[in-house]
Amino acid sequence: MNISIQQIQENQLEECLELIHKSFATVATKLNLTQENCPGHTSFMPMEKLRTFWSWGFLMFGLFDNSQKLCGYFSLSKVPDREDVFSIHNLCVLPELRKNGYGTMLLDFAKQKSKELGAKILFVDFIEEHTQLKNWYIKNGFSHKGTEKYEHLPFTVGKAEYKGDC
Repeated sequence: MNISIQQIQENQLEECLELIHKSFATVATKLNLTQENCPGHTSFMPMEKLRTFWSWGFLMFGLFDNSQKLCGYFSLSKVPDREDVFSIHNLCVLPELRKNGYGTMLLDFAKQKSKELGAKILFVDFIEEHTQLKNWYIKNGFSHKGTEKYEHLPFTVGKAEYKGDC
């Protein structure tokens, strides 16, 4: 498959949201997250939230196949009050296309793009109990930096950072 990573345009947000829902639904199912016990989980993200991220200036990127079908997604944002620190959000690949290296391609692109934008550190948050994902970030050069427990979430938030080539 011929693939490319392109910056998302505003008129592609609905397509991005569909992909985000489909991709994060597997995590929700695996961890028994529902609209009732975790309405803020990414698999239930409303369009207003994605549009808010857009309006805040999040840089959004998509992985497209040769027919221009969206197959993966992530966004980057600058951490407030820190010119040299960025965060990566909602990195995902369609479930049927996982295990093909696309997530790593997106992550490597995010590292490079954040470096181009002046980042020295790239942060990511994830569900700590999702061990496979946590280990994937570590395998890809991130250092685990601890956890936070939030009263409104039925899971622990893991935190990691990448300082490699940023």
